[in-house]
Amino acid sequence: MSKLTNLAAAEPSGDRRTEARYPAQAPAELETLPLSAGPLYGTVLDVSRSGLRIALAQRLERSQKVRVTLSGNVIFGEVRYCRAVSAGFQAGIRIENLVREAGSGDRHIEEDPLSLYAVGKGLALHEVIEIREHLGRCASCRGRLTEKQTLLNPARKSRSYLLTRGSD
Repeated sequence: MSKLTNLAAAEPSGDRRTEARYPAQAPAELETLPLSAGPLYGTVLDVSRSGLRIALAQRLERSQKVRVTLSGNVIFGEVRYCRAVSAGFQAGIRIENLVREAGSGDRHIEEDPLSLYAVGKGLALHEVIEIREHLGRCASCRGRLTEKQTLLNPARKSRSYLLTRGSD
């Protein structure tokens, strides 16, 4: 696993992100579609409302369809870029669909996880993904998130539109 740790430490230059990112260090299994000979293993470095950034030991082709399995959730997506870094590669994956773990409920988000999401730290990757998906469906929780962001980040303009899917 030390090689994956080194991959995660390398950061590409020229950040052009337009969405808020939630940092992560979560192991993931990735398969190219149609199914490849075997899975690739990597580390999810961050997640946004529309994608993931993953450190890998192998290059992926742009526009390649992939299935990423992490924490019991399966994300289907498309490779948007794959850049060489000093210890391997980092790939940006646009999320197209999410299949959640059986038994994942649609309860409203509790106060503590919502506060942690608002400040961008303190949650496990699967919690970030579940909250992100719930916010895409729940106007009530999106409103609560905006209030939390205003309260917890008073110097910054609320960025809830960057942290939610806005699928209304």
